[in-house]
Amino acid sequence: MTGAGAFVVDHTALAALGRGNWFMSRLVSNAHREPDVYVFAPALCLAAATAERPALADHIGSLHAVEIVDLAFPGAAAVGYLVAEGADWRIAHAIYAGRPTADWPTGRRVVTADPDAYVKWDVATVALYN
Repeated sequence: MTGAGAFVVDHTALAALGRGNWFMSRLVSNAHREPDVYVFAPALCLAAATAERPALADHIGSLHAVEIVDLAFPGAAAVGYLVAEGADWRIAHAIYAGRPTADWPTGRRVVTADPDAYVKWDVATVALYN
C-alpha cells in the first residue's frame, strides 16, 4: 500500500491485526514509516476487540503508529445517538471517527472485515479480507 491516507480501524480490523493479518500489518508499518499515512483506533473499537482477545489492548497500545481516538463528550453524545438509531455499539465510534470533521473534511475511511455494516451510515470503507 502506498500513498496518503487516513484510516480508522474498527474492532474487526484490530482483531485481524492481532492475528497477524498481512494488510493490517502493512498499514501500520506504512503509518510508522510514511508521514502521510495515519491509523486511528477508536477507543470503543479497541474495547470491543479486547473483549474478544484480552491481550490485544497491550499490543495495540504499544504501536506508536496507531493513534487511539478518545471518546470525549461530543463523541460520546454522537455515539449514543448512533446506537439509539440502531448502530451496533462496536462500530458506532468508528462511524463517528470516519465522518467528516474540520481536521478531515472528506472523512476517514474505515477498515473493516464487515463493510456491509457501514452502508446505512454513509461512511467510506476499505474491505479487509483474511
